[in-house]
Amino acid sequence: MNEWIIGLIGLLVGVIGISLGGIIGIYIRKTDKMLSFLLGLTGGFIMFIVSFHLFPEAFYIGGVFNVVFGVTVGIFIITLLEILLERLSCFINARTGIILGLSVAIHSIPEGMALGSTLVGLSDFGFVLTMAMLLHNIPEGISISLPLSMNKVRPWKIILFSILVGIPTGIGAYIGAYLGTISHTIISICLASAGGIMLYIVCDELIPTAKTLHKGRVSSIGTVIGFILGIIIYFK
Repeated sequence: MNEWIIGLIGLLVGVIGISLGGIIGIYIRKTDKMLSFLLGLTGGFIMFIVSFHLFPEAFYIGGVFNVVFGVTVGIFIITLLEILLERLSCFINARTGIILGLSVAIHSIPEGMALGSTLVGLSDFGFVLTMAMLLHNIPEGISISLPLSMNKVRPWKIILFSILVGIPTGIGAYIGAYLGTISHTIISICLASAGGIMLYIVCDELIPTAKTLHKGRVSSIGTVIGFILGIIIYFK
């Protein structure tokens, strides 16, 4: 299969999946109780992605050193981003969604590279693999959209941001198809960095905010359901 076609497939997988999730996040009914549940749900789903997808894959292909280095790089990146966004007052309320979007974009590159390198040799398996990646991008799009929508960011800006976040999947797919085989070290560090950023956001922003919005068990139930949702999507 031609590299440009594979790159286009990766682009569509990233943009359509994440944008669809972004649109869903915009139009979900938003009461404090519902927002608490949805933030918990998002946190649980992201915790699953980090624990059972990003970190294990990074360990498998790159080893412990690369994972520890990648997580350290991720924490360094998110610290710099938080400092920058705190200084830019127009972005401070939406920083959770922005940082989540950037972390998704980071890990979309190696995932796209993996998709591209796989499609080169397994084009008959392309449809199944493409649909699986598209579906798992939808909850990630919701997780990006929800904090932005909560902070009154305009819908067209959220959709545009979601589209931009999805583009790196196409870039990664093209690179993966062009090179055929990818450096395991680079992929491992990218996955671990994205995992570190996402884990930080869940612990520092999503779950604490969910508990602040509603003092009951709604957010905890949402977190558990989000984790189970991850199991269903990845292991069905």
